[in-house]
Amino acid sequence: MRWLSILLMAGLYCTVSITARAQGSDPLAGLKQFGDFPKIDIKRLLGGEILSQRGPLMKFPNGISSQLIFAVPTSPAETVKRLQTWDSKRCPSLKVYASQELRDPCELKEFNSLYRYLDPSLRPVRWLLDQTMATSGKSSSLNLTQIEAVVLAGCVGKNASPETVGSCWANLLFARAAGFQRNGFASTLPYDFEENPVDPARHLRSMLQEQVGISREFAPLLQRVGLADGRAGTPISPSYYWRLFQADHHATLSLGAAYDMGVGDHYQRLEIEYYVNGTYYTSATLYEIWPIREGGRTGSLVWCDVLCSAPALRFAPGIERLASGVILVLEFKKMVRCFQDSFKTP
Repeated sequence: MRWLSILLMAGLYCTVSITARAQGSDPLAGLKQFGDFPKIDIKRLLGGEILSQRGPLMKFPNGISSQLIFAVPTSPAETVKRLQTWDSKRCPSLKVYASQELRDPCELKEFNSLYRYLDPSLRPVRWLLDQTMATSGKSSSLNLTQIEAVVLAGCVGKNASPETVGSCWANLLFARAAGFQRNGFASTLPYDFEENPVDPARHLRSMLQEQVGISREFAPLLQRVGLADGRAGTPISPSYYWRLFQADHHATLSLGAAYDMGVGDHYQRLEIEYYVNGTYYTSATLYEIWPIREGGRTGSLVWCDVLCSAPALRFAPGIERLASGVILVLEFKKMVRCFQDSFKTP
């Protein structure tokens, strides 16, 4: 994401027309309880329109949020399957260099291809290579524990080749991913080289706690994945992945997990990045996916709440944080548009 000041986008759309399946949930009634979109034109959404709204300023100083609504021409169950298998690398505007699903338990060899994408002729990748070489036990611009920094510096030594750097990062990512698969958010390690150590799980919980209505709507899911207090119920087995992509002109590595839960005739989904090695601290996206009908057309209404915690926000004045919320909307819209376009091709 690029932290620039831009004009706020004006206006949403009016006139609502939603017909839910018989004996099913009413998307409009549900959205009134927690979303920021009281008026939605389903016909226009099924035509490809995307509604968006930046979130209010958070008390949590590092956090921003934004909400979006869009539609796709498949059932909620099929939409969830599409989200699970969608390949973001096929969309150049997202600037994803590599993305790989992980087994549970994961294996080190699943990270061995990383070096192939560390092309030093690419300026964003060059940044990651330089920051890796500059890391020591006493300082780093990357999100690491002090022990990780010592190990990474010792592993790389003075060899800046993609093969060496890729192998060293593969070991580090594997250790974090294996820990998360064993113990979930209890295993997330701090980023020690900030003024105060950063706990990504705490940042996620802090942002969710400020969104009372949304947290209430997703409480069973959040409890089952370990991000909310209360009766947890049966844990949900997520899908896992690692990814290399460009964020704010920097090649960035992340580890993530995605959780899906059926709720009557619709679905809830949570995607989180429990580790990000630079640029920002962590992110989460909540989805609620309902069946819709408009005239003779059917599909799914998809509501999203996007949360991001970043160091650049902590001391930013209000107007810059609001502008960052709009940037978050614009960046996520790119993903939504690419996802919608994937329905047009086999």
